[in-house]
Amino acid sequence: MGIESDDGSDSGAGNNIKVLVRVRPLLRRELEANQDQAVIDSLITMPPEESKRVILRIPEDSTYHSQKNKTLNRSNSPGEEYKSYYFDETIWSYNRHDDHYCDNKQFYQKTGPQLVDHVFQGYNVCLLAYGQTSSGKTYTMMGEPELEELGLVPRIVRDIMRQREVLVSEKINCEVKMSYVEIYNEQVKDLLDVDNIGKSNSNKPKLRVREHPVSGPYIENVVESTLHNYDDFTRHLENGNLARSTAATSMNDKSSRSHAIITITLKQTKFGSSEDSESEIGEAEEEMISNIKLVDLAGSERLSKTKVFGQQDRIKEGSQINKSLTVLGRCINILSSETNHGVVPYRDSVLTYILKENLAGNSKSYMIFCVSPIDFEETYQTLNYANQVKSIKTAARANKIKLASIPIDWEEMKKLDQDAIDLLKLEVESLTARLQQFEFESETSNSLQKEMGKYSNTINFLERELNQLRFENKYLKLQSHKQTQQINEINKYAEFVTTEYDSLHGKYQSLQQYQFEHDMKRLQDHSHTGLQQLESMLDIYDPKNTF
Repeated sequence: MGIESDDGSDSGAGNNIKVLVRVRPLLRRELEANQDQAVIDSLITMPPEESKRVILRIPEDSTYHSQKNKTLNRSNSPGEEYKSYYFDETIWSYNRHDDHYCDNKQFYQKTGPQLVDHVFQGYNVCLLAYGQTSSGKTYTMMGEPELEELGLVPRIVRDIMRQREVLVSEKINCEVKMSYVEIYNEQVKDLLDVDNIGKSNSNKPKLRVREHPVSGPYIENVVESTLHNYDDFTRHLENGNLARSTAATSMNDKSSRSHAIITITLKQTKFGSSEDSESEIGEAEEEMISNIKLVDLAGSERLSKTKVFGQQDRIKEGSQINKSLTVLGRCINILSSETNHGVVPYRDSVLTYILKENLAGNSKSYMIFCVSPIDFEETYQTLNYANQVKSIKTAARANKIKLASIPIDWEEMKKLDQDAIDLLKLEVESLTARLQQFEFESETSNSLQKEMGKYSNTINFLERELNQLRFENKYLKLQSHKQTQQINEINKYAEFVTTEYDSLHGKYQSLQQYQFEHDMKRLQDHSHTGLQQLESMLDIYDPKNTF
């Protein structure tokens, strides 16, 4: 029995991609297929005392042994061997009766708060789940809300919305937006576009991926929905999931046929205190815009296992899924190599193009590798893949912007006879009409743009003032609510004290009355006894009785 070990150094230092490995429990079909076995041992072992170690048992009949024997020119198998790996975190979800068993809630408690902290610190974040079909990726990311078993994605968003409310008291305004797309057959499709609900995949409009010179690739014209609360997110998520492409295969009753990407964008605006009062809102001082991409990849497929023979649509979907994952693998191979002289082929797949910044740019990235406990070939490949990823470095930086006040020519504005906002609205409407009228005349368009440029600073300033007033209203409502709560608490305490006083005063009076009656009775009894004694003595010394 031999043991092979990969480098056990901590790959979490610096900005390395954090790698987490999770092993799922046996599926019903796997239990039924192996029901003749009394015990089904997992090929994966995660020692409780070593939270970063994964041990893979190599069966004697595996292709690993056959290739090794061929290389060493021998015919006998040396028996079972073991291979060790070390990652940033290991998650044991194979047997719920084990002491170190980890469900979705416990998994989130290990990793989720760190992700949320990064987002609020201004970093771009990516959480990506990878693995073979039916390895547990979607369950890890989404969970089963109908059974109240939430995955990482809803838990992360829930805590972002909670933290957003907490920051109001610190004079920080948070705006949260959400987009949800799928990459189906190498085409990006918007899952939140209400106009596309019910349409077939062929009739849904395809979105293009563009690249910004500073922020990197982005999806053009994608719908971004504002999230006011957690219920908004769950509603959009349900609608998006209904529009997502899924199908049944022999490995999964509801197999994802596309890669899904949820992007939560957080814009934080920090306000200072007013010069007049610390409790009032002052000017906006700092702005941070960060996002977190939550990626649920479709699983890698083998036709011999999914058994979709003759189903051309399923075969095409599977080939496109494997193509994008292959390109992802090529990118990772180049990024993880020590020399790293090759050109990284991000543009060879829409998936890698969108994730370009998250793989090697401005992002703190986490990859969850979900593995099967009994499928050696897929698990072995996935663990080797994960072992490569842990050496990739990113260049994350906090996206903070110091806000400067925009100069406004107030002297010129004072000369206007109308209200400034009404005048600007009229100007915008006029310019819009003229722009539509002369759309194809470049000379006129240029003049209009120059004319609009005169008012751009003023419009931007008024927009910022409007956002500040809205947030100030929210902040004052929060302070008012806190004061109301304090007054209510004081009133409740006063009512409690009054009630207790009345109760104790009543008891005191009752005790006084009881004591008085008791003393009166004792005095009466004493007087009666004394009277009887006196009468007895009078009888004894009565002269009549003596003579």
